Amino acid sequence: MDPDAIASSWSESLAAGRSRLHVASVEGDHEQIVGYAGVGPERDPAAPAGTGELYALYVHPDHWGVGAGRALTDAAVADLRSARCTAVWLWVLEANTRARRFYTRYGFTETGGRTTSSLGNLPEIRLGLSL
Repeated sequence: MDPDAIASSWSESLAAGRSRLHVASVEGDHEQIVGYAGVGPERDPAAPAGTGELYALYVHPDHWGVGAGRALTDAAVADLRSARCTAVWLWVLEANTRARRFYTRYGFTETGGRTTSSLGNLPEIRLGLSL
């Protein structure tokens, strides 16, 4: 993953109004961003009307298990609900069992959708949540 390319892609998407970004931070000597969640309209043209997408959820490993992921997911779901979405879809690497457990505990279920990641051509599965 190229951090500059990722930052550029998010900047373009945010500036164009295609996505919204939520951040988690901690305070110490200075405020530090420890995670983010990106949301917007579902990109799959075959998705049912009213479906939003959780494009990305990332929390730095030093901050796993302290509630940042849950808070970011809560913010992402609330954002999509306020945008009148009735469902949320996301893609997760099939091998990422930690993330899959997190999403399952949150209430997401497998939709049957499968693809390969643009990050290394790895298998991904689609999860969904009704709002």
